[in-house]
Amino acid sequence: MDERRKPILGRVVPGVSPGLQRRLRRFFAFLQRISPALAGWVALRMFLTPARRRIEAGDAPILAAARKRHLRAGPHRFVAWQWGESAPWVVLLHGWGSHAARFGSFIAPLRAAGFSVIGIDAPAHGESPGRQSDLLRFRDCLAEVLRTHSPVHAVIGHSLGGGALLTVLAETPEHHPQKICLFGVPSDMDYILESFALMLSLGEPARASLHRQFEKKFGRSAKAISVAAAAPSVRIPVLVVHDDDDNVAPIAQGLAIVDALPGAALWRTRGFGHSGALRDPATIARVVSFLTTR
Repeated sequence: MDERRKPILGRVVPGVSPGLQRRLRRFFAFLQRISPALAGWVALRMFLTPARRRIEAGDAPILAAARKRHLRAGPHRFVAWQWGESAPWVVLLHGWGSHAARFGSFIAPLRAAGFSVIGIDAPAHGESPGRQSDLLRFRDCLAEVLRTHSPVHAVIGHSLGGGALLTVLAETPEHHPQKICLFGVPSDMDYILESFALMLSLGEPARASLHRQFEKKFGRSAKAISVAAAAPSVRIPVLVVHDDDDNVAPIAQGLAIVDALPGAALWRTRGFGHSGALRDPATIARVVSFLTTR
């Protein structure tokens, strides 16, 4: 999907094309007439089922040069890609419906700066097994990598991967990195869940059911999962990268993150959409400079 496209059917959701949006809206219009509660339940199942993104041709040789590792976080197995064998470590965590190879343009600059790199494929993403995933599975995989490679110098998280990173800082007391970089991270889960509901054109009863199902599954509301909730746990340098044309997590959310995290620096881009800055040489150079500056 071109994530810089205009949201012709409401907010943009990664991995959902305009044609698929239309088909889903027709299906959920029918389902809501039968049972709004059922529509909310089906919507949550769909919300937790990512599309598998193909590896771009230019990234295949970069993955081929990595050591492929099979790891486990609790009951979930996942794949991690490793470039280099010793600290200092930089860990990469992708966003929803993506994979570690989306950070392919970072590998050579990070290695040239003296870092070893680990890229995580979250459960049900990339080459990791599974069909469903969620923020907590992202969190647990990242926490396991941080634990087994402590001390980690830095973590770079894109979108939901950045949200998982902040969740790790808020909910795990040990093995925190020394620095973090957040790319296109939404300021709260409620916005993402509402984006999904709007994309499906859910009416109020079905939308309420979706939120109830979410809270029942995760033990807290989507509104409770936010940067504001995690901010008190962030006591390390932060670089926030956010694009003015991001229509998955609008720039206002990036600015809210900077305001919530004391001392956070902002690198503001334009024209790259939600994930294009991951390929931008100037942005990558800024990130590497941030990671190498004492």
